[in-house]
Order: sequence, then C-alpha cells, then structure tokens
Amino acid sequence: MVNITQDDLLNYLYGEGAAEKLEHIRQLLETDADLQERFQVLKAAKNRLDQIKLISPNSRSVDNILNYAERGIVELHSND
Repeated sequence: MVNITQDDLLNYLYGEGAAEKLEHIRQLLETDADLQERFQVLKAAKNRLDQIKLISPNSRSVDNILNYAERGIVELHSND
C-alpha cells in the first residue's frame, strides 16, 4: 500500500501542491484500486459541498454578535 494521506488526495483534488507530488498521485490513481476508491469518496463529498447554497446571516444578527464581543472586550480591559 502506498502512503498517500487524505490531505494528499485533497490537494490533488484541488490541484494544490508540488507538481511532482500531484503527478505521482495521478500515476498511482491509475493502478491502485484502494486509492481510487478513497479519491472517489472525497470527490463525491466535494461535489455535494459545491452544491450547497449558503445563506448569509441577517445583518442585525452580525451586528448583535459584534456588539456583544465589543462589550466583552471593554469589560475585560476595565477589570485590569
């Protein structure tokens, strides 16, 4: 078994990393059925994630969080 990590496969999936490493993984994927299966699982997960439509939070909610954080910082520094 070749020691290719999940991170290595993710880098390959996104085309990130050293060209030599990516080429090495590409070559291994041609012949290693276990590696192919692991890669297909990651590829399917990426495809599902790409289809998710994200909704931005309400600006009032963001403002409330930021105000709360600011009050906490002021309170923290007032206790010094």
